[in-house]
Amino acid sequence: MASNPQAFFRFAARYYPLLIDLFYRSEGVTEADLRDLINRTRSEGEPAASHVSEQLLTFGIIEPIPDATATFELTSPIRALLSFLLREHRLTSAKVIQGYLSDMEQLRAELDGAARQDLGNQAARALADISALLERIRQDSHANREAIIAEVLKLKSNREKRSTRERFEIINRIWTRYLEPLRDLIDVRQAMDTDLDDLERVLAAAARSFQLDGTLSREFPRCRARLLRLRREVAEDFRESLREVEPLYISLKKESELVRGASLALEQLDRRGLAALKLEEMLAIPVWRIEGTFADTSLEAYIHGIRGYEPAETPPLVEGSEGAPIQVILPSELLARLEDSIPVDDLLAWLLAVYPEANLGELLRAYGRIVLGDTGSLRFGEEERRYPAQGVVLVARPVRLERNT
Repeated sequence: MASNPQAFFRFAARYYPLLIDLFYRSEGVTEADLRDLINRTRSEGEPAASHVSEQLLTFGIIEPIPDATATFELTSPIRALLSFLLREHRLTSAKVIQGYLSDMEQLRAELDGAARQDLGNQAARALADISALLERIRQDSHANREAIIAEVLKLKSNREKRSTRERFEIINRIWTRYLEPLRDLIDVRQAMDTDLDDLERVLAAAARSFQLDGTLSREFPRCRARLLRLRREVAEDFRESLREVEPLYISLKKESELVRGASLALEQLDRRGLAALKLEEMLAIPVWRIEGTFADTSLEAYIHGIRGYEPAETPPLVEGSEGAPIQVILPSELLARLEDSIPVDDLLAWLLAVYPEANLGELLRAYGRIVLGDTGSLRFGEEERRYPAQGVVLVARPVRLERNT
């Protein structure tokens, strides 16, 4: 039998502290504890605890726990209402949203069939169910965002003094069970995006079919507006949740890995000693050993031996003689001389003859400048020749230089 909403909310307002206490007792409450909680909240002259507990059952606020005797818990609708009011949301997994999308696919097919057969009443029922389902997905998405942010703030403050490992296990569960599957679900070209695209097309086509129906013609734009709001807010909820979770997930993961590694190292150190860690090989720790030093007696004898030593006068440094100046081959002068001598039968022999005072480095630099430059047409000989130059012998193929034609 339906409850009177006015009576229900009047009762809930009077026993609000009792409802809050029951809400936070997730393990349930025994009949004796329930009577004790009621007595704490009731005033003089109010109904007895037994009457209040009967009203709790009558209004559907509590129900017996199936696996316990005389133990009660809040019903799911009341818990959901208090969760919404207290912002104590529970996380909804991606599999639940996938179930919503499956229902959406059936309702979309039903609406499409009603539009093709011009069945207005059937289309109205399908449209109402689609609107309700869109709102359910949106509310669950927003509840997920609120729950994730609340959990992240709780982990950051760490008032419960949890260890790094415990906090990482909590944030890792949020990451792997809720965020990653949801990312795969709502990402572009994924299941949710495709289903909502199909729904939008069916709504547009059905709206054209029922554009002369006064009632339905107003409901289709409203449903499409709900769809647009859902797509916008689901993406925003996911981005905001990811922005809160990702930095904490990365930092706790690093700390957890460091703590786990340190624990393993200490365990090995306790069992097998310091050598088991192989720190020198892993960390390349430098080792300095002093070897070959004097013994005390040898050092003392040596010091006695050098006592009274008078160093001789240091001879003055001899001034170095000036060598022959190095002949520098200027590029402009080289090109001018080469221009006057073209054609040249043997380029290296020509350089040795023209610059007899230049050192070997200058000669090879000039040779390379001519060969690599655009000074003329080059032809290399087939047999190698030997060129004596400044105490060394150069071996190279003769190069003939001719003018460019």
